[in-house]
Amino acid sequence: MEKIVRKSAGVKFESDVLAFIDRLAREQQRSRSFIINAILRWYSKWLSEQQAKVEAEQDQPVIRL
Repeated sequence: MEKIVRKSAGVKFESDVLAFIDRLAREQQRSRSFIINAILRWYSKWLSEQQAKVEAEQDQPVIRL
């Protein structure tokens, strides 16, 4: 597995997004950083899966009647 390097990134959140992240952090008893990283990792994986589906569909022969 690739080594994880932590870097600070000055990000400003809109109030509703921050409230959502804070609620998730409280419910999961995790830090904001953990929640944000988990969401972005999940989203990255989901995007990759969607792209793989699109590519697989393009490889399928098209039968037209």
